[in-house]
Amino acid sequence: MTNSWPELLFYLLLYSLAGWLVEAAVCAVWRHKFVNRGILNLPFRLSSGLTMTSLAVVLPTVADNGIIQFIITVIYVNLIDFLTGRMERGILGRNLRRYEEFSVFSGTKKGFLIALSVAMVYYAAYLVIHPFVYAMTRLIPDQVLKVVCLGGLLIIIWDFITTVVTMRRLWGWEKLRAAQKMEERQEQRRFDRISKMVWNRLERAYPGMSDPELGQKQVFAHGVCFDKLVWVFLISAFLGDIIETVYCRIVGGTWMSRSSVIYGHFSLVWGIGAVLLTVILQRLADKSDRYSFIAGFVVGGVYEYTCSVFTEVVLGTTFWDYSWMPFNIGGRTNLLYCFFWGILAVFWIKICYPPMSRTVEKIPPLTGKVVTWAVILLMSCNALISAAAMVRYTQRLDDPLPDHFIQEFLDETYPDELIEEVWPNMKVQIASAREEAVQ
Repeated sequence: MTNSWPELLFYLLLYSLAGWLVEAAVCAVWRHKFVNRGILNLPFRLSSGLTMTSLAVVLPTVADNGIIQFIITVIYVNLIDFLTGRMERGILGRNLRRYEEFSVFSGTKKGFLIALSVAMVYYAAYLVIHPFVYAMTRLIPDQVLKVVCLGGLLIIIWDFITTVVTMRRLWGWEKLRAAQKMEERQEQRRFDRISKMVWNRLERAYPGMSDPELGQKQVFAHGVCFDKLVWVFLISAFLGDIIETVYCRIVGGTWMSRSSVIYGHFSLVWGIGAVLLTVILQRLADKSDRYSFIAGFVVGGVYEYTCSVFTEVVLGTTFWDYSWMPFNIGGRTNLLYCFFWGILAVFWIKICYPPMSRTVEKIPPLTGKVVTWAVILLMSCNALISAAAMVRYTQRLDDPLPDHFIQEFLDETYPDELIEEVWPNMKVQIASAREEAVQ
């Protein structure tokens, strides 16, 4: 099954809605009343949508092995649930759900059994329901699908921003309530009523939720929070690019660009990998190295496999192929590199991350906030431009003439020579494709 980006967005919207309906039904039976358990105000459970969309992309690559498919499902279900839980704490500023009690991260037999049961539900949904969804999606006209998906995505983004801003504003409500009652406020603006509505809904859905930063000294990027992860990403992406560049010089004898983006020396694979290892491994920092090694072994392998699938499906490119190596999985990763990921995980969480974390926390809070959001804006634009340039580079194989002004801009600003200089490894695969097309 091959999927276009409108189809993937449709999966995200549809399965997020389905996940919300299932969770609402389960909670209604459990609590004997309806509660909106979604983080958003809209009826969407994004973790369910992200999980099913990821499975729809990844599982077809190992369609001939049901056992491997189920193992991948277990890993994806637990990782995405865990990461979305950490996101809620880091971005929304509240401990809303205790995912770790009902996942493989709990360390308990009950949590492990529940994790397997949930994974079986997702895998059954992929086998039984997704083929019908896939067929139904193909019946929808492409333009209609794009309009629906973009509209739904914009609504979700707006709802997410509203929720984040509301939660940020309400961090100090506990102190405010202690000083005066809400009805004693002299002015009640429209947004205050929206904030109160969102706050009350989340309190009903997640009773006892707490603010992890309440009562702590105001330190920039304290703990494993959103700001800290942005800096971890930036520093690791830069250092990763430098390390790979020097390595290629030593091994291959030539200087080669290893950047993932057009502007600057940043490897997104290293940056995202460092963030992933930080979020997953921070609970294991005080435990034996073998736990960090095992977690890095599994998470690193899954991450490398996912990156390979993503670049192939979304960008139409392939940057590595391990088919010639023993114990490889679809040529996307292999046992040896998973072993390296395990070693890297121990080295990262024990040696690299602690001093990096302390250094970031020394940045003045105001300066840190301003620079953090500037980095987010610039890197987002850089990544979008780079992805557009890469996609247009592959499109020029079949359609060298631009169809609209955006393609004209990409052709003039980012010609083939520039793309092949920035991503020399990609040039080999694309060049061979060009030769086959000519023949």
